[in-house]
Amino acid sequence: MTQRPNKIETFDLRDILTSEKVNIALKTAETPDEQASRLRREEAEDAHEQRIGLIVHTFVLALVSGAFLISAYLVVAKDPKTGLPDKAIGVITAIVAAGAGYITGKGSK
Repeated sequence: MTQRPNKIETFDLRDILTSEKVNIALKTAETPDEQASRLRREEAEDAHEQRIGLIVHTFVLALVSGAFLISAYLVVAKDPKTGLPDKAIGVITAIVAAGAGYITGKGSK
């Protein structure tokens, strides 16, 4: 069995406090008015971020839906000799694959 040394190691707290590596600051507690103001600001910022996210998602969904519909039209209505239906099928495949990846990525979080 290992014996512990009898000497107790001490350290000087002044060395820690005067070190440039440590920054210690004493702050007073927020007043109720300051806290309410901070909470209102944080709620407003959060609401703004949610609106921006909704706008971006709506815009992207509209673009992807438009690309999907145009590609579906090209597959059905255009002459296969032009090569457009093959390219449209590639676009549809990419959209479906990206959608599946997005959904599975969201589910794994």
